[in-house]
Parts: sequence; C-alpha cells; structure tokens
Amino acid sequence: MADNYASYDEEDLVSEDPDQRNWKGIGIALLVIATVCSLIITAIVLLTPEDLGPRIRHPLMELDDVMDGVFVPRLFNGTWISDHEFLFRDSDGAATIYNAKTLRRTVVMPNTTFRQMNVHQYSISPDRKYILLAIDYKKMYRHSFLAKYRIFNISNEHVVPLLHDDSNAMLQFAQWGRGGSQLVFVRDSNMFYMPQFSALTKPRPLTTNGENDVILNGVPDWVYEEEILQSNNAIWWSDDGTKIAYACFNDSAVDFINLPKYGDYHDVTNLYPQFRRFRYPKAGRNNPTVKLWVIDLTRMDYAKTEIVPPDDYKEKEFYFTSLQWVSHNRIAVTWLKRFQNSSLVSICDAAGLTYFCDNNLPRESHGSGWIDMQDKPVFGEDKRFYFIRLPLADGKAGYFRHVAMINTSVSTTNEDLKRDLQNLNGRKTFLTHGQFDVTKILAHHKDTNKVYYLTTLPSNPSQRHLFSVTDMNSDMPRTEECLTCDLGDDCTYHNAIFSPGAKYYILECLGPGVPWIDLRTTDNNTRLDLLDSNDNVRCKIESTAMPQLRTFNVPIEGGYNANVRLLLPPGLRDEEMVKYPMVINVYGGPGSQMVTDKFSVHWGSYLASRKNFVYSWIDGRGSGNQGDKRLHEIYRKLGSTEIEDQLNVASYLKNEIPFIDRYRTAIWGWSYGGYSTIMALATDSQVFNCGIAVAPVTSWLYYDSVYSERYMQMPWATDNYIGYEKADVTKKAANIKDKKLLLIHGTADDNVHTQQSLMLMKAITDAGVMYHAQVYPDESHSLSNVKSHLYRTMESFLDNCFGIPEGEERLPPQTEEKKR
Repeated sequence: MADNYASYDEEDLVSEDPDQRNWKGIGIALLVIATVCSLIITAIVLLTPEDLGPRIRHPLMELDDVMDGVFVPRLFNGTWISDHEFLFRDSDGAATIYNAKTLRRTVVMPNTTFRQMNVHQYSISPDRKYILLAIDYKKMYRHSFLAKYRIFNISNEHVVPLLHDDSNAMLQFAQWGRGGSQLVFVRDSNMFYMPQFSALTKPRPLTTNGENDVILNGVPDWVYEEEILQSNNAIWWSDDGTKIAYACFNDSAVDFINLPKYGDYHDVTNLYPQFRRFRYPKAGRNNPTVKLWVIDLTRMDYAKTEIVPPDDYKEKEFYFTSLQWVSHNRIAVTWLKRFQNSSLVSICDAAGLTYFCDNNLPRESHGSGWIDMQDKPVFGEDKRFYFIRLPLADGKAGYFRHVAMINTSVSTTNEDLKRDLQNLNGRKTFLTHGQFDVTKILAHHKDTNKVYYLTTLPSNPSQRHLFSVTDMNSDMPRTEECLTCDLGDDCTYHNAIFSPGAKYYILECLGPGVPWIDLRTTDNNTRLDLLDSNDNVRCKIESTAMPQLRTFNVPIEGGYNANVRLLLPPGLRDEEMVKYPMVINVYGGPGSQMVTDKFSVHWGSYLASRKNFVYSWIDGRGSGNQGDKRLHEIYRKLGSTEIEDQLNVASYLKNEIPFIDRYRTAIWGWSYGGYSTIMALATDSQVFNCGIAVAPVTSWLYYDSVYSERYMQMPWATDNYIGYEKADVTKKAANIKDKKLLLIHGTADDNVHTQQSLMLMKAITDAGVMYHAQVYPDESHSLSNVKSHLYRTMESFLDNCFGIPEGEERLPPQTEEKKR
C-alpha cells in the first residue's frame, strides 16, 4: 500500500490557495454527511425499543407470587345435598349449608374445627346430625389416600372417632349412605357397614376376602383409579339406601413395580432406602380382572348378587367404565373391551342370585379410532331414557360428539307394554348436530324436558358455553338455547354444577377474565346470588404487568388449522423491529387442548412478563374438542403426526412472526409433553435450540396398559409392534446431538416411572450425547413439594440456552442485526 501512496503527486493533495476552495464540492459533501446522519438516526430510532416505562405501568410478575398461588382464583368448593341446598366452606372457612330457596346460610361446623384437626375432607350425614371428617391424610396415588376418620356432632360440637375401639385406624375410604347416618368404609381392602352411627355401633363386615394388592373390594387398583374410574372408590348406593353395588378387583396376575423411598436425611437411623411396591400393568401385560356385586343391606346375611357381564364380554378381557343405579333393582353398566374399540351400555335387572345385563347400546369404532370411556349415561327421572354423548357424522368433516337420547326397556307386568318398550330398547335419537363437540352432559330437567350440556362453538373450539336443548318428549323437541353466550368477552369459558333435580345450578365463569361464581335457577336462567367475584385476584391482576395475548390459526397438513396462542411481553409493540426468545409449552397427548379461554396465570405468564419471552401453545392434529377426524389422526402412531405439527407451526412462527427471535427457541413439556419435547428434538435439528422434559414417557412399553393400548393397541408382532418401535424415543437418542436437553424426574413417580428417564439417559449416554438432569428424591409425578426449585432450575436452563448472562434477570430485546 506504501508504493501506491508514493505515486500520488503532492500537489494534488495540498491546496495552493485558500481563496480557491471548491464551495460546490463542500456543499455536496455536507449534504451527503447530513443524509448519512439522518439515515443513522432513523435506523437507531427504528431498531432501538423506546423506554418501556410509559407502556408498563405496573411491576413485573414475581415468580414467588405464582408459586404462592396469589393468582389462583377460588372456585366452587361445595356439594349439592338436596335439590335446593348445598354444603360449602364460606369465606371464614366454616362448613355452611346454603339454601337456594331462601338465600340463607347456616353454619354447621366452625373453621376452628377444620384448623385444629387439619381436616382434609368432610361430608354431612343425610339426617344433618353429623359431619364425617378425614384427618391425618396420607396421599397414595392421584385420587386415593389413607386417613383417620372422626365424627363431628353438629348439635353439641363434640368430636369422636368413627371407630371408638380403634381410633388410629387408617382407612382407605369412608362415606355416608343415603338415609339417616348409615355409612360404609373400606379397611385393608374389605368393606364394612354401620346401619347408623353411634359410639356403641360395631361395624359389620360386608366382604372378607380382601387383601391389599391382591383382592380389592370397594376401592380401585392403580390402573382403574388413574385411567378409568378416576376416583378413590368403587361403591355405589341405591337411592333408597337399601343396596350397595361395588367392584371387586383381582390383581393377583398383575406385575409389581418397585419405587425407592429414601426418607429424611436428618434421620441418622435412615441408612437404607425402602421400597414401595404396587401392581402396575404395562402395555401387553396381564391386566386386573373385575367382578361387580350388589349387597342387600336389608338382609341379615347381607346377601351378595353378581352383576353378570353380557354374553359377548364373558370370555373376553374387558373393563367396566361406569356404574349407576337406575332404580332400586336396576343398574346401568358400561362395558369396554380391552382393545377399547368396542363398548356396550347395559341395563341390568335382578333375577334370583344374579343381575342379567342386556345389550342396550353397543358401539364399535370399526378400526378408525378408540371409544371414549368417559361418556356416562345421564338418566331422565322416569328412567325410560337416558342421554349420552355419541359421535354424529357431518359430511366430509367427519364425526362430532353430540347429545343422543337413548330409550331403555322398563320392567312391567303388562305384556303388551313390555313388548312395545322392548322394541324401542336402545333406540337412538340425536338432539344436537353440527361441526362442534359437546364436551359434557350435565343434567336433565323433567318438568321442562330440557337437557343441559357444555359445548364448544362451531367457530371457536377454545370456548365452553352452557346450552340447553329440549328432548323428544317436548312439544318443541331439539330447541337449543345458549345460556352463557351473552356474558361478554371476559366470560366465554364455563362450567356448571346442577342440583339433583336441575332446579338450580352453580355457574362458574372460568375465563378468560378473572373467574366468578354465581347461583342461578333454571327458571328463565335467573341469577339469584353472586357467590364469589375473586376481587383479590382481580386486584392483583390489575396491579401487575400482565402479558399480552394473541390467538390465531396456522394451516397444517391434512386441511386442518392448528390453534396457536402466544403470551407476549407487556412492552412488545409490533411496529418495532425487536426480537424476543420463544418458549413453546407442549403437551400433544390425544384429546388434549392447550388453547382455551380458561383463565390461568402460571410459570409461562411469569416468563412473558418478567423475562421478555414469547410463551406459546400449539394444538395440532390429535388435539381434542374439534371432531373425531382430527382427534384420531394419531391413532396407532403416537409421536408422529402431533410432533410434525408442533415442529411445522413452530418453524412458521419463528420465521414469519417478526418479533420472534428465530435463533433462540425452546420447547418444554410435562408427562406426555415431556415425551413430545424429546421427540421434537430428535425429529428435527433446525427448529429448537434446547428442550426441557419433565417426567417424560420415553417408551409406551413402559407405560400403563389402559392408556398405551387405547391409542397404540398391542405391542405384538401381529398387531402394532412397529408402531411402538417408531414411537420409542430411546431409539432416536443419537438424533439429540447438538441440542441442549434437561431431563427432570421424581423418584417416587407412580404414574410415569423414573425408569422412563433412566432408560433414555442410558441410550443418550451410549450415543455420546451430552445432557443435563435433575432428579428429585421421593417426589411424585406432580413434583408438588419442589415446585419453586423446579421452575428456578428450568429458568436457569433457559437463560443459558438463550445466552442471558449469569446474574442478569432478563435479556434486553434483540434486533436482528444485534443478534447477527
């Protein structure tokens, strides 16, 4: 370069005379300089976010507030005890009876009793003399627990043990009957009965063959509790209290699972871990068997009568999914074959020493999907018909769940009437139709011939509205009415709890605004009383910098639209060229729905508010409440279609939404969501930088039989062995290279066993993949005792993934140029 400079004539570089300056050239130069400066200033203005102070008027969200439940609204905590009364805990914590006719409240047990005895659960006797209290609660599984039981005398406020000669007995279940103070309880898997409570009454055994983990009477085993009954008991009283139906589970052929229990590190005598052992059937393995019985409490010998399955179910593996009394000698049972593609609603009548069950409503899926076991009949008062959700075809759009009215046979001595009714037995009439899904049938009002139900809307699956429709006995059948569609934009997601005769109901407005609860009558849908407006939550929301919310659709394969929701930083403005990291919270399980109008403030809200993250949900194929065609797209191929949709939509978001930083994206999920997270990382190397999997399934062979087989069928070479292999993320461990992965699991997880994560750790270690892991000793699937540590661990991992320097709470929004 020196040689080039030397060739220049020195004269050309120095002016000879100051008076001979090129004023035109100087002017042009100054104009160019001014233009460049203006361009630089314009770029700075465009690329630099303005001070957020004016637009964020409140403090950013604190994680402690989320963990402490400051944003959790109160919902209805009561139970209807008559057609016009419900029992609940009032604002002072007292057990109170609310009379819907008079709008008056009567305290039956003070809050001091709840506090002093640390009451976990309570219920009032039918004669209103006593309250049954469960204390010294010890959690077992999702719904079940052990507890000691006490009886609170309402008249004198005295508390005595349920079992006066064994006050420390830990019972599996206890419940009042239908009349007086009769009750039943389960201890060591045997049932006991007390015709009425008194300190002198000795309980009488109803069963004697019970043995924990082998024969269980009146309480479900693990898989029935978790997947089928979703309850801690399998006991059903007849309305007059003279009979009890119950299930007896035989788990003798079911395999055991052993979970370690490490105990208290402060205890110097705690030298060796203990093991918790329970029955857990896995895919393709032996299932429990079950028998249904009825006990006649009016007989001295408490004679038992078996409910015999229909002929087509006697020699096959099956489940029962629901049981309910139709009358004092008739029972409705829903049966489901093990493959879960064939079911039957039966009406069972007593005949001597057995109950024989008819074929009232058979259903077949014909290989296109599974049958939803949660659909239970809702009977009309005269019991000649019931209502149930069934799929109804709507042209090329496929099947949607709708309200169907089903006729039943009726016991009668009139032969002509009997023959006519028998011809109508099982006749099916749909009351609703259209491209929307009825999500739950709630009640039937005999005087108005109206059925009440919750449903999505044709154009908006994220909403839940309360509707009524007249049945076929009405003068104007199939007349629909929406009871909640005019409650405003803050109230589009609802639940309702009806009184036994459907004269009154509790309406819960659950979102998207702060929830409120009121009491209404079905006469003209009139509001009688506002029970709770959650003003404390509303006040906290209004004084916190809450995330912005966006909801929209993105086209996906198959002609569907994925439903997408984004939580955005409070200070985000679309017109600014600013980039924010994106975190996708995935679940992806069959029938799940993440994008709804239900109110919720959670860890994702905190990340959007305080950390300047975009927090996202995506509902693609396999998600629920948008028809069976979309739902069943993942049948026999979990880990494929639903993952493709997460990846494709995430790719669309990072590349097409201008404020999302495409260089900083993460995905995380819990349980099935953990599985989806790992599968997404293993399927595509370009979309996500990192992922967090909490308590993930890694192979459906390791998960329970009822769930795995419902969606994948059997893992046999003659069935869907290849499908199980393709869905196994341990087989794809090498594909996770160059990704940051955090695995989190609790060692006491009875649902998704730690085996799932440990087997993946072995696989990715063998593949040479580096990863992070967080193990929580003695924590269950919910990780309920370590939530604060859990979320701070995940936040730290995301900070590292997104390049947030240690010690800095949040990364300032990045421009595209800055990132490059």
